Amino acid sequence: MAQTHTGKLQKILTIFLCFWVAFFEGFDLQAPGIAAKGIAATFGLDQVQMGYVFSLGVFGMLFGAFFGGRIADYLGQKKVLMLSIGIFGVFMSLTAIAPSIEILYAARFFTGLGLGAAMPTMISVVGDEATEANRGKLNSLMYCGLPVGAIFVAGLAILLPEIQWQTLFLIGGLTPLALIPFMAIILKDKPKPVAVAQVSTEAVPGMAQVLFKDQQYKNTFPLWVGFFFTLMINYILISWLPNLLMEQGLQKQQAFMVMLVFQVGAVIGTLALGYLLDRLKLWQMAVIIYSGLFVALSLLFTTTSISMLVLAGVMGGIFSTGGQSILYGISPIFYSGTGKVTGVGSAISLGRLGAMTGPLLTGKILALGLGTTGILMASLPAVVISAVAVTALSRYKSAHK
Repeated sequence: MAQTHTGKLQKILTIFLCFWVAFFEGFDLQAPGIAAKGIAATFGLDQVQMGYVFSLGVFGMLFGAFFGGRIADYLGQKKVLMLSIGIFGVFMSLTAIAPSIEILYAARFFTGLGLGAAMPTMISVVGDEATEANRGKLNSLMYCGLPVGAIFVAGLAILLPEIQWQTLFLIGGLTPLALIPFMAIILKDKPKPVAVAQVSTEAVPGMAQVLFKDQQYKNTFPLWVGFFFTLMINYILISWLPNLLMEQGLQKQQAFMVMLVFQVGAVIGTLALGYLLDRLKLWQMAVIIYSGLFVALSLLFTTTSISMLVLAGVMGGIFSTGGQSILYGISPIFYSGTGKVTGVGSAISLGRLGAMTGPLLTGKILALGLGTTGILMASLPAVVISAVAVTALSRYKSAHK
């Protein structure tokens, strides 16, 4: 009985700790969008250069997710997660005191590198605690930390409109460093099966074997496509939405309010869609998520009515961030054993590539003078492609219930 109690407490503390890691990722993802005007004024940046500020962090996430996941399969999830949070915290703090645009770019890249390595490791940690009956619930409880972190930043911007952008980055960089001692105490690496001693290269399968062998490519490629385009849309909204709304004529506080309800919708979507994931087929989830996202984008980029923009903001949060959380939740089931973090990390890396592409593409579209109509025309096909890719994964998930 005592052992059962201890195991349950361990699971609760692990999910709680991963929630806070996700919280600070949400903080970092939202902070550049809120601070964009201040950063641009401090360094004299144009829209294309701001696109680099948004995208370099995501570029770092791409490498962090890919190589961090691989390293975690060798060194263990606990060590990699602690190191990742240390790198993230130090370089997010450096962002606030960067003396030049070059240092700012480098700080954003290494901040992303730390966050990128943390995410696949964290997802695998939660996946190890989950069963098919509660996978959606545990994942949503962990991942809703991301929109909660973003809400916290948006709330600070609304309550303290004169807050300096440097202060935001110092808060977001120094605070997560306090998590590291708790990780050292609470997290436990999943024990490896006892077997005849083997060299580690034999214990951990090759990357190609994890991703493609034995028709595994039928799962890997659709998962990559779903991640790429879903995160592309999500990061366009997270990075550029406040600026786009202000260019459409909204006041600063109104734009931040729409961004705030977007993140409230993200919390609702993460929890509600996680609940549905345990009860519906994946193709049904795809229909709900991508139909809702299609409508939300159409409203966001075609209306100037405040009430409609608030509704579209909530819907955008529900279906873009909520849809992203579903991809994170299902990704561990397609890979097993010692290559699991490698598989999850590869999918997240492709997502980060999409997340980097989205803000850069948006900056280019705006620089060409195509406005929100151009962004909408680039976004809607991505929604359809994502829906097809996630639907293609439904058969595998149903077979492994």
